[in-house]
Amino acid sequence: MEQHTHKRLYSAHAWVGIISGILLFIVTFSGIPALFDHEIEYWQYPGYSEQHRSEVKQQPFNLERTLQASKDLGFQHDNFFIQPANEINNHVILAHFEKGKEPDIRYLNASSYQQFNASPSELNHLLAHLHTDLHLPNPWGRYLVGLSGMAMLLAIIAGIFIHIKWRKEFVMLRPKRSWRLLLTDQHKLLGLWSLPFTFILAFTGTILGLLGLISPILALAAFNGDVEKATVAVLGPTAEVTGEYSPVYPLNKLSERLTIDLPDTSIEFIQVSGLNIIAPENTDKTSKETSKLVTDIGGIIKFSGYHDDKLSNLETVTYSLSTGERIHQGSFIGKGAFQRIFAAVTPLHYVLFGNTWLKVFYALSALAACGLILTGNMLWLHRRGHGAQHWLSKSTLGICGGLVVATSITFAASQISYAFKFSTESGLHHLSEEVVFWSSWGLMILAPYFIKDSFKLSHYFLRLTSLGLIFTLIADGLFNQRWIGLTQGWVLNIQMGILFSALLFIYLDWKLPNSIKPKSK
Repeated sequence: MEQHTHKRLYSAHAWVGIISGILLFIVTFSGIPALFDHEIEYWQYPGYSEQHRSEVKQQPFNLERTLQASKDLGFQHDNFFIQPANEINNHVILAHFEKGKEPDIRYLNASSYQQFNASPSELNHLLAHLHTDLHLPNPWGRYLVGLSGMAMLLAIIAGIFIHIKWRKEFVMLRPKRSWRLLLTDQHKLLGLWSLPFTFILAFTGTILGLLGLISPILALAAFNGDVEKATVAVLGPTAEVTGEYSPVYPLNKLSERLTIDLPDTSIEFIQVSGLNIIAPENTDKTSKETSKLVTDIGGIIKFSGYHDDKLSNLETVTYSLSTGERIHQGSFIGKGAFQRIFAAVTPLHYVLFGNTWLKVFYALSALAACGLILTGNMLWLHRRGHGAQHWLSKSTLGICGGLVVATSITFAASQISYAFKFSTESGLHHLSEEVVFWSSWGLMILAPYFIKDSFKLSHYFLRLTSLGLIFTLIADGLFNQRWIGLTQGWVLNIQMGILFSALLFIYLDWKLPNSIKPKSK
């Protein structure tokens, strides 16, 4: 490679990283809890783990009983979603969404089909939305996240070309030399070892973030610009309401047919459209049979899930609610290479394949990417002779380090809030999470402007983070009677993850120097 080309690539790599680095850190770090969104949701509310019954694994999902339970609960919507119990959550979720209104969401025990109270905590959603849209209005937040993924992708590609001695850099670490060399070695090590996963996360994150802009282009290429036709081809048709009603086809028979129509597929969502409840004429007031389920003759039921053995694994099948006829089936298996790659984007980004250990590996790679961003910013500042008082140094430490501290403190605050027994309807539990998260992050952002020693402040941040995670486990034991070691399943898994994170930050605090050491000869 010619020297001027190498210099241009190096400059592009540096400036893309500097301009987008802090935003990239926010998106990348918040992606770690977002990756374990469902697991954290299950752990954070003891009511979910209390729904566990041995019958859940022994009895198949009963769709007809679920719909009957929804009718008994007064869950009367003609278009709603059902999420069956799975390997994480031992409950059934009924959900109805209407634009401009609060969603109607109910939770049923997967064994008794009795309703129970929803979680008062929304900790997982708080962090997941930070990753997907930065809590900004739709779709601008998602677009900004997509652009940050594009910037990360450009920085990775430029970095690949400028590091020509990658074999040597795979193992090079000189901790006893200068601070600049240490930062350089750490930046290269983190980048090289996490390269395959950071590339996948950046590529898929770009597509998911900019999907609203990409979809019309894809529709133009494959369906002559017809976005609606493209949507139907992938997700299936919508119900065509006619106003004429008929009895509902036996739905458990449709569930049995899924083993043929969607073999080796885990059903994640069921969409019901066109279902209704009517009261028969001349009904005795003392009779319990006051209403029955019927369907519009244009009503449909759509099953969606992920194939267990395929990467391009989104599978859907749509049936008529009145006749049971299969009217659409969507699958990317056997499609062209482009369609299979596009279908693999979401599974690759959120690890909707493989097992838990693959998710853990993704999380560690995301953590390495966070270190990559921080060392890149610090290296840029050091090479230009900028000290801790430079605005970029303060912003990097306050925003990036502050986000880590705020996350751990909010985890602890969420568990401590259970001591006050806030009801779900009051919203006070989630309000406390929001207040703690945003206020603590704000204070950490201001901290570098008052504590001038950046190394000392970094130690404070690491210690606060580890203490927050340790207090999370203590609060979980005190207020929820879930002491680590006495729990099992996903509750224990999340607790072990929190303990590992606390130990990691303690180790980083131990290894981080207190000042920049002079270069050794």
